[in-house]
Amino acid sequence: VEAIPTFLEKLQVIQCMDVAEQSLTALEMLSKKHHKSILHAKGVPACLMYLDFFSMSAQVKALTVTANSCQGLQAEEFVLVQEAIPIISSRLKSDDKKSVDLACQALSRLADSYKLDKERLAEIGKPEVLENLQELLQKPTVSPNTFTTCLHILVILTSNTPTTSLRLLKQDMGGTLKKLLVVPAFPENLPSSSKSLNQGLDADMVELIPRSPQELYEMV
Repeated sequence: VEAIPTFLEKLQVIQCMDVAEQSLTALEMLSKKHHKSILHAKGVPACLMYLDFFSMSAQVKALTVTANSCQGLQAEEFVLVQEAIPIISSRLKSDDKKSVDLACQALSRLADSYKLDKERLAEIGKPEVLENLQELLQKPTVSPNTFTTCLHILVILTSNTPTTSLRLLKQDMGGTLKKLLVVPAFPENLPSSSKSLNQGLDADMVELIPRSPQELYEMV
């Protein structure tokens, strides 16, 4: 634990990329049990400071440290992660699936930590964060767990902050949810017994997209 500040210093003043990435490896291991020590040493912004310059495997380690450090936060600890939120949010648009999963996990832990704090929820749910979450829901490559986590974040952000709900409505979140719940049901896909009953109503016919109970719970 005493070595945490030294490892973090290697990330902020990079003299050798290999040494910096080795520091991330050590911090990733330490974050499993000592994430609070990393958090209080301002480890989250330090890990993300030069994120784009690291190899993809090192980026994943930096995001793992971040996600671990975002769990169970107290009110006074928000300032230690606040400036990192835009960077975390930007990773939701990454082509690397693991990076997306970890960024979503980090935001979920932040939202859970402050689910009763309207002011901090509003800080988490900035327009660009909401846009990235909404786009992520519509990605065909998103994993089922991350899809559900993304919905969970949006539920928390909208439950206690009316301005966030209004912003999502303006972003056509209703249309997004409709696309995620139903698809047009074409007559050729219906049983013959149904075709005769639904002639002339083709434009209004839809069928539910199969979803897990947890996914449906979060959507509703």
